[in-house]
Amino acid sequence: MTSSATAPLLRRLNAESVLDVLREVDLIRLSELADAAGLSRPTVDAVIEDLRRVGLITETEDDTPGRRGRPARLVRLKADRGHVVGIDIGVHKCMVSVADLRGTVLSTEVRPLGQELGRRARLDGVRKAVRAALKLAGVERPAVLAACTATPGVVDPRTGVVLACDVLPEWTGLNLRTELGRSFGAPVLADNDANLAVVGERWRGVAAASQDVIYVLAGERLGAGIVSGGQVFRGHDGGAGEMAFLSLLEHTPGAEGIGALAGNIGKEVVARLREHGHDLTGDAALLLAAARDGDVEAQQVLEEILARMARAVGTLALLLNPELIVIGGGVAAAGEQIAEPIRRRLPQMTSLPPQLKVSLLGDRAVTAGALRTALDTVESSLLDNLNA
Repeated sequence: MTSSATAPLLRRLNAESVLDVLREVDLIRLSELADAAGLSRPTVDAVIEDLRRVGLITETEDDTPGRRGRPARLVRLKADRGHVVGIDIGVHKCMVSVADLRGTVLSTEVRPLGQELGRRARLDGVRKAVRAALKLAGVERPAVLAACTATPGVVDPRTGVVLACDVLPEWTGLNLRTELGRSFGAPVLADNDANLAVVGERWRGVAAASQDVIYVLAGERLGAGIVSGGQVFRGHDGGAGEMAFLSLLEHTPGAEGIGALAGNIGKEVVARLREHGHDLTGDAALLLAAARDGDVEAQQVLEEILARMARAVGTLALLLNPELIVIGGGVAAAGEQIAEPIRRRLPQMTSLPPQLKVSLLGDRAVTAGALRTALDTVESSLLDNLNA
């Protein structure tokens, strides 16, 4: 690499290091910022000037009473410089979150969506959820600098086109960038929901310290978001992590998740529970609650479901040898009730069992990852102006 190429790159890397610190603090002295970022004070001074020029920071002086000498300069990230939107389009609902440039969530809107909805009706529901979330956050549409959309199925992240989706009618072939770009005057990104969930877990979840992670989205169907060496692995067309391959393996379940299995192999137990007045939404939630309350049949069905899940998780562990597997989705609220039976079985399937944890973000992992991806896009665009 030539020196003419090295200087702009180093300038950008230094700015990224400073931004990483500023996102996690409020006001900070420049000397403390230099220590936290691992940079020299002159370098930080230069970075602060760059970030001030592109509108990403504000400065003030330390006016602490009784302070002697020259006032220290204090800086903070200008979090209201713009906003980002994260959208999770699911089979049964849409969740939209709005955040500032620090990643602080200002509002979240959840709208039900029927599984039977066609493309146009589903997109209309998503747009209504976006408008409601922006209104709740007090954010005007021109203040949105980027949005990121999550969806089931295989998504080409380069184009935003859904290449294949079995669970949503009329979804295959949809260009989410184009369709939802009409709702914003800003870039709209799109990716698979499990891919974005693993980004969210590494940003603000249980996988923050892990470089090799698999996030298993275990709702109605199984999907996996894969991080290898700190980078999301998507495959050539974005199809890595699709788990339909499990149906090709003898004695291994297909891609049915806990929700679908509860409604299938637990059908009779669920029906009995509903006849006796249990009205929790979702078959999985009902089965889990009954098992916790000591219902023997519910416990037996849940044990069978989790044994199947363990085989799916064990297959992923054998294929990819991750450090950590995270179980996520709506079922994550059950915590160790689902984690312990799966964890117990892993040593029977692999000599190198990974750690297994349950997501603490629950059904918000996907929107967290969408927000983080949108923030990365905004920062990249603003930092492109450093050398302008």
